[in-house]
Formats: sequence, structure tokens, C-alpha cells
Amino acid sequence: MRPMPSADMVSLISFLAVLLVFFSIDVRSRDPAASQPWQASLFEWASRIGGVATALALTLGWVDLFLPDESSPIHVAFVAVPGSTAVLCAIALGLEMLWQRGEPS
Repeated sequence: MRPMPSADMVSLISFLAVLLVFFSIDVRSRDPAASQPWQASLFEWASRIGGVATALALTLGWVDLFLPDESSPIHVAFVAVPGSTAVLCAIALGLEMLWQRGEPS
């Protein structure tokens, strides 16, 4: 994996910050119910996992931004793996919107 220049890391951190806001709004808008269908539980957990993964990637990226590039203990993969998990969770929640659109009100 190639090293990430600081300008690219700033762009990634900005994207992750917006994604974190999305997950925090999504988690707070959900009503926890004991008797919910499996799809609702799946999407609720996708939102929680995505939020935690985003927070982890954002924190690691932020710390890496202030470390010297030559001796940084944070490898790009440490940011990319939780960041990719967060993006996959966001895609799953986007699919939830399509799922809900098909349900009659």
C-alpha cells in the first residue's frame, strides 16, 4: 500500500467526519424495540458498526496527520480498513432506504 500524502489524508478525514455525522444522526433516529424484524436489527447494527469504524478511522487519520511521514507508526491500512468498513455500512444503510421505499405505509 502506498503512503498517503498529507493533502490526501486531510480529504479522507473530511470525508470520515461527514460520514460520522451521518451515522450519529442515523443511530439517534432509530427506535429500539425488542420485537423488530430481522432487517431492522441488521440495519441498526450496520449503523452502530459503521459509526464505531468511522470514529476509529477518523481518530487514526487525525493522529497520523500530525506525525512525521518518515517514522509514522500508523500505516495507511490502519485507516483504510475501518474506513472501508464504514463505507460498506453506509452503502448498506443506503440500501435500507430503497428497502423502506418498497414497503407500503
